[in-house]
Amino acid sequence: MRSRIEIEAGINGCLLISDSFMSDLTSLTKHTIGFLEHQLANQDISRVLIVSDIDGDELVSEMFYLNLQKFLNSGAADEVVFLGNELWLRSKMFNVSKKHFFHTTEEFLKSDLIGSFENKAILLKIAPEFNPERIKMYLQYLPHDTALEIDFDAMFHNINYFRSKLKPNTKLMCMVKASAYGSGSIEVALAMQHYGCDYLGVAFVNEGVELRQSGVNMPIMVLNPMESSLYHLFKYNLEPEICNFRMLKFIHEFAKNIGVENYPVHIKIDTGMHRAGFEQNDIERLAKFFTSQKELKIVSVFSHLAASDETAPEMNQFTMGQIALFEAITREIEVAVGYDFIKHILNSAGIERFSNCQFDMVRLGIGLWGVSADDNRSLRNVCSLYTKIIQIKEVKAGQTVGYSRRGKIDNNKRIALVPIGYADGINRKLSNGVGFMLIGGQKAFIIGNICMDLLMLDVTDIDVSEGDKVVVFSSERPFSDIAAQLDTIPYEVLTSISPRVRRVYFTEEFF
Repeated sequence: MRSRIEIEAGINGCLLISDSFMSDLTSLTKHTIGFLEHQLANQDISRVLIVSDIDGDELVSEMFYLNLQKFLNSGAADEVVFLGNELWLRSKMFNVSKKHFFHTTEEFLKSDLIGSFENKAILLKIAPEFNPERIKMYLQYLPHDTALEIDFDAMFHNINYFRSKLKPNTKLMCMVKASAYGSGSIEVALAMQHYGCDYLGVAFVNEGVELRQSGVNMPIMVLNPMESSLYHLFKYNLEPEICNFRMLKFIHEFAKNIGVENYPVHIKIDTGMHRAGFEQNDIERLAKFFTSQKELKIVSVFSHLAASDETAPEMNQFTMGQIALFEAITREIEVAVGYDFIKHILNSAGIERFSNCQFDMVRLGIGLWGVSADDNRSLRNVCSLYTKIIQIKEVKAGQTVGYSRRGKIDNNKRIALVPIGYADGINRKLSNGVGFMLIGGQKAFIIGNICMDLLMLDVTDIDVSEGDKVVVFSSERPFSDIAAQLDTIPYEVLTSISPRVRRVYFTEEFF
């Protein structure tokens, strides 16, 4: 049996980590603690272990309790909650300053202890007979049947796939803007830091500040620094993208006023996207500025490809033209300022399709989540959105379902109600039989208009029960398919998932 380790937000600022493989404590000592270390980073947070008796033969049980004793003697937990008669009988075995014993789960849940945990990392190692899901319900920050699951094993598999296309010395910037494309910027950024990525990219200063306050200490580039946010940019050692002379002036004046030298900045060049960036006729003036002052230093020059995911010959020609112009401009800047800097232009699609033009660094964005410009099956799905059926009802022919009576019933039907709606990120264009979800691998089409918090599925020909799992998207049905159905891009589907949806991060292999 493989061990699945999950992490999610807990009550009162706690972090909740659970390990599904009950009988093997090594999964706790080797995997869960390692997983915890990279998520806590440099934060000084005390750890609480909640552990129960196990149901196994005498030898397995004895080994489990001996390993638990060693684990606690190592100081890996500051406080322990023991559940079960066997642990109570062995209480003298365990050397920990704060320990609590309860004979049953019910006794623990009725105590005042469970609500007292605050700003702690809570590790759960609970056998099925002690009802771990019920305990988690009391400890979860968002106890909700709808959850977005983020598979770290798949994410790191995808990083390795893209790295296989790079030279050993090519740096990797991972984009975690927009809450890491809806997955949760802090958790993903800490995982990137642990995995050894070279840079992180965010859109705004407040995103970078949030990462710094959560223990991320690696370099962070801010794509859209605003004049009003410069104090926090410098305070938290964030590196700004500069795309015009106006912002260059503001950043330079601020740096001069606070007395810094050689502060790292990233220069954006417009090579054909025509969205942001200095143009070729700006380069002479730009270079003169950097040679006339000492407060700012160019750490990288980059550009953005407009059509690297488009495969038509004219699009490939346009991309190669962008790359050639970028190479000429960076060479001109480098000669003028008299020092080397990092050069980068490739995004996820660019890494796959133009890897021979990787320069010094590449920027990995949607590829992290398993979206390929070449429809490459080597990538793995990272995000899965699940919910559950909360009610099933019979609707007779001639009746209607939902707002505006758009769900017209021609024949008797069974309708399943699920707790997810457009406020959670489900586009209303999927209403009335356009979209579907999977239940037991079978398609259940949406009937009626999607509501704010709920929607209805036609399960007439599917054997389902209340409480059954419903797949919105997963490896079975990629979110890119939903994007295609909506005539949009995968980014929009991911970033539309509401913050009120639970985020659960897990690993089965541990990196």
